[in-house]
Amino acid sequence: MISLSRSDNSLLARWWWTIDRWNLLQIFILASIGIIMIWAVSPSAVDRYSEINDSYHFLKKHIGFLSIGTLIMLFLSFLSVKGIRRIGLLGFLSSLVLLFCVMFFGENINGSTRWLDIGFNIQPSEFMKPFFVIITALLLSQKSRTIENFPKWINYGHLSLILLMVVLFLLFRQPDFGMAVLVILMWFGQHFLVGLSFRWVLALISALTTVMLLGYYFVDYVKTRIDSFLSSGNQGEYQLSLALKAYENGSILENLFGKGPGKGTIKKQIPDAHTDFIFPVIAEEFGAIICFFIIIIFTCIIVRGFWRVINFSNLFQLLSAGGLLMLFGIQVLINISVTLGLIPTTGMTLPFISYGGSSLISTFICMGMMLALTRKN
Repeated sequence: MISLSRSDNSLLARWWWTIDRWNLLQIFILASIGIIMIWAVSPSAVDRYSEINDSYHFLKKHIGFLSIGTLIMLFLSFLSVKGIRRIGLLGFLSSLVLLFCVMFFGENINGSTRWLDIGFNIQPSEFMKPFFVIITALLLSQKSRTIENFPKWINYGHLSLILLMVVLFLLFRQPDFGMAVLVILMWFGQHFLVGLSFRWVLALISALTTVMLLGYYFVDYVKTRIDSFLSSGNQGEYQLSLALKAYENGSILENLFGKGPGKGTIKKQIPDAHTDFIFPVIAEEFGAIICFFIIIIFTCIIVRGFWRVINFSNLFQLLSAGGLLMLFGIQVLINISVTLGLIPTTGMTLPFISYGGSSLISTFICMGMMLALTRKN
């Protein structure tokens, strides 16, 4: 019989009494909402693929990805801080190799080369995100130290900048400017935690402006996305108008609790209803109340995570956990902002809820490491 008393010194008992159980519960709530929503949109999504006959094809695959991700998250949450360092280094090097492979062997889908076919499709940039946070935290936690066999003016902080440039180069080659902006924001966010000067704030603004200008003038894919966002009468405008209509159908003025599960109509018209645009589907079918509830859960995970880690004396723990929480929060903000028409479409999913194997498993990796880093001593 398994004992989970405080006096029990087993690995499982120590994990149970040190893990953030409230955040673990909130993660499972979001994952459960994701299953319900993919169940609701799967038949409509399947109708767009003539080669798929199973109405619940996407639901079955989503549950498979969810199961794998859950096991990975639980495994990572058992690790020590030292173990997270090692996993972060190994994961980052592996994802970097895969990103280089994408340059030569990647599959082009909708104008972007982001996927590798290894019997099944994976998106290496998704897995790179959480591991890049760990590597950046490791370097910034000792940024004042010089590196052996390097000039004295080069320290670990400079090395983090070099790695950022390498990652951005690989992302630009795909191109994936949405991911590039996310990585830049994460990197500067971690610098903010360690103490960001005003000149770095100006550098961030300059970097983001440069990325957007370069993308617009030199990459047709980005130019098309931005022009689609700014103009009307095109596919992007059509999809956004449907998303806004879905929000209207589930608004407080129209129907506080939405049309009901499975009764929405917009999901049959929005091409990405099961991925990037799943939040408007939630609004139409379950109403504004459930949307607010989901946003509150996302917010509570982030706030509670920071509350647990903010007083840690270990700078690496603070930068790692803080960076992972910022990654999580920024992705939520970008996804919802896209569906509200505030920014151009980026192809970024809603964590735990949208369909997408690489993205879903990457989110579980992110939260697994965050849970490990925020465990009580």
